[in-house]
Amino acid sequence: MNLLTRLFALHFDRSFSGKGWRQLAWLFGVIVTVFLLIYLISFAFIFPEPSLEEWTGIDKDVPMGRLLQLICLFIDPGNIVEVPPYLRWFSLLVVVLGLILFCGLLISVISNMLERRVERYREGDIVYPLQNHIVIIGFDNMVSTLIQQICDDTHYGNCHILIQSTQPAQEIRSKIHTELDAKNEKRIVMLRARRDSIEELEKLYTTKAREVFLIGERNEHDHDSLNIDCLKKIVDIHKRCNKCSLIPFTVLFEYQTTFAAFQLTDLSAEWRKYIEFHPFNFYEGWAKKILVSRRYGKGENCIEYPPLDREAITYESEKHVHLVIIGMSRMGVAIGVEAAHLLHFPNFCRNPKYKSVITFIDEAADKEMDFFRGRYRHYFEIASTIYYDMSGDKELKQILPPTRFKGKDAKFLDIEFEFIKGRAETPLIQQKVSHWAQASDEILSIAVCLNYPPQSVAMGLYLPDDVYDRNIPVFVRQETSSALLTMLNSKKKEDNIHKYSHVFPFGMLDNCYDLDSPNIHMAQSIHYIYTFYNDYQTLPESLPQDKILKKMWNEIPVAHQWSNLYSAYSIDTKLRSLGITDYLNIRLNEEQIFIISQVEHNRWNIEKLLLGFRKPTPEEQKVIDNNDTQRKEYKNKYFVHTDIRPYDELSEGSRNYDRCITAGISLIISKHTQL
Repeated sequence: MNLLTRLFALHFDRSFSGKGWRQLAWLFGVIVTVFLLIYLISFAFIFPEPSLEEWTGIDKDVPMGRLLQLICLFIDPGNIVEVPPYLRWFSLLVVVLGLILFCGLLISVISNMLERRVERYREGDIVYPLQNHIVIIGFDNMVSTLIQQICDDTHYGNCHILIQSTQPAQEIRSKIHTELDAKNEKRIVMLRARRDSIEELEKLYTTKAREVFLIGERNEHDHDSLNIDCLKKIVDIHKRCNKCSLIPFTVLFEYQTTFAAFQLTDLSAEWRKYIEFHPFNFYEGWAKKILVSRRYGKGENCIEYPPLDREAITYESEKHVHLVIIGMSRMGVAIGVEAAHLLHFPNFCRNPKYKSVITFIDEAADKEMDFFRGRYRHYFEIASTIYYDMSGDKELKQILPPTRFKGKDAKFLDIEFEFIKGRAETPLIQQKVSHWAQASDEILSIAVCLNYPPQSVAMGLYLPDDVYDRNIPVFVRQETSSALLTMLNSKKKEDNIHKYSHVFPFGMLDNCYDLDSPNIHMAQSIHYIYTFYNDYQTLPESLPQDKILKKMWNEIPVAHQWSNLYSAYSIDTKLRSLGITDYLNIRLNEEQIFIISQVEHNRWNIEKLLLGFRKPTPEEQKVIDNNDTQRKEYKNKYFVHTDIRPYDELSEGSRNYDRCITAGISLIISKHTQL
């Protein structure tokens, strides 16, 4: 008996607390059961039955049948006055049961259904069959700004934006409410669900979506693994769809090691049939904001970051760029690596002493240096490292030689890394920074990348006076708000420059992703020019339509995509080194093409080494030289590239590729200015 009661009660509670139709089903089941019981009991009483004679009467009321009389009593208590006296107690029981079931429970259930529907909507528990919509999986601080960008972009029209998250929907709505107007708020659809369940991912209708952003939740220890697992499940869903277009997927990776792996390692070829994969990293994204796009925000609140080469470093220049990064945090390392991709200039081609220098200052620089050298081991197989121990009262300098190559095989890179152990606020390091600021042969910039924002602000505002007196840019990492530093560096007129006018905030959590970066279009153009030259040994006269460029782009491995992207990022720096600031009607002469071709190869060397390729050993080089099949195998399987060498040691065929990319800059800029 207890078992039956428990099973019935459990089944009832589960069903009645579920969807509205289940509640109605239970209610009508109870009503029908009770009414059938009443109907059976009614046979113990005599009900007036209609007769043929009574039907012929015109002025007489015709009594109804037993069933119809019971129905009328059950749903309308007023009919009790018309029943015979001997049926009134039984009729009273029927009326009371009808009042309880119809007037009480039915209204209560319908009201509860409506309230439950509203509650489910507010909690994000209702699934809508959307299509041509934007899907955002997960929610963190950057999502509000991402949604704002989508709403402002006419490319997306008025499509719905579906946000799936495990966080309370009301909290998410309150955060989004501050960013959107009432019209755009109506485009938001919330769904509370987990991204590690295929059943719940199917509710997103990603097969019919326009674009998907896989962000993940904040403060997850296994964030990247969950995102990859979610991506795999979505691909499985798309495989089962007969007609599924290639949908762009932007995937956020929290850790730079994961992001770097996906810069080099391509997704499964099977996956790329269903998704257009775009990896993204918060720190790398901000590094590009500072160094490539050099802008944050829009309108009056826009912050424009100065380039690290604030003057043209030409072939004849006697200066080099020096970037000092205080704090080897993930942000600091990302900025250092991104700077290494960009800081390549023609004067190194004239004199190898003009290297761009990237200096890290950290209290644990010795340990962080070992990790950094291990992570980019193939770069340090060729390049030496300068290490300073300034944690005491004296400066101790140590030069760590390359780990594998020597002589001319280890002296052709134009980027140099330095590591200083010590606290940046100590007098010894402050004197060092002051000396750099006064040096006439270098262009100094400082990035404060400490993990604790108040400490970063304090460091950024209390550097040696020479830094502020000489208007040296100081980039200070913040997290939640840039208001303080924006106020400090604001100036109404160009001549109203004060002490902190060149202190710039960066690293805010709310706005780090650019929805549509122009560099992707330039990178696609570079790939087309490279492919066209490879096929026809000449430059194209014009570039095709964007859809053709995009189709070709999606067919190449992700490592090649990143190579073209880094080349696109460097175009602005290259043109500045030629003294070109007007991008209309750019025409490069043969001398300029020759110089920038060397710069492009120097950049390419660093790019390949930082992405995980390595220079072949002399033994491997002999094998590669004698066997083209082996050369391709070494390149594609072992990431060994024979062209990682000085420009003057390249074959003529390899040099031609650098020249074709350089000569195509005018075509790329012309295409870009038309977008």
